[in-house]
Amino acid sequence: MKLSRLFLLLAVTTITNAADLTPTLGTLGDKLLDETFSGSEVPNGWNANTGTLRVADGVLLAAEKSSDMHIGAFRFRLPIQDCAVQIDFKLGDARIINLGFDPAPGELKKKGHLLSVTISKAGWSLIEHNDKADPNSKTKVHAKAETAFDPATTYTLMLECKGDNVVAQIAGKEPLKATAPDFHVKKPGLVFRMGGKDGQEVAFDNAKVWALK
Repeated sequence: MKLSRLFLLLAVTTITNAADLTPTLGTLGDKLLDETFSGSEVPNGWNANTGTLRVADGVLLAAEKSSDMHIGAFRFRLPIQDCAVQIDFKLGDARIINLGFDPAPGELKKKGHLLSVTISKAGWSLIEHNDKADPNSKTKVHAKAETAFDPATTYTLMLECKGDNVVAQIAGKEPLKATAPDFHVKKPGLVFRMGGKDGQEVAFDNAKVWALK
């Protein structure tokens, strides 16, 4: 009887963890992306700028490469504005990962990234990036929390943008929230970054994007 109850609990837990998160800034509209990385190659549109990117065992594996002299980075081009982005991730041995956006060309005078949620084993934060064209500009941390992320556990992250409001949520964690005057701009796609030593790969899976109404 006890064994049967254990199997039932495990099944329920699996279903719960696999469920999509619910956005807080609006309701889900059209689904714009649904990628499971089930093929043998990196799908079209997922492009490495620096670092390594490969698919194995149904997940996308990304890592920094020391010879690049730059944090690992890859992008998926998808014109969006108000949106909800959801993805599963497992840190593994990597030091840090970022998921965020750039401003679309012509939207802002600033140079560089717009915003990111950053995650390490010791905590996470929601940041507004500095203007690389302005030496006096500083990156601003809008929200952060010290909370453990087990490197062997797969988590589901949702990053919502609606107007100038942004929310990052992970099941079991207190959401991070931020507001800034530039967050409403059009965005050309998803930006991922990961830091660590050669071969310290982050695993990503089940990437989904919706318009947010």
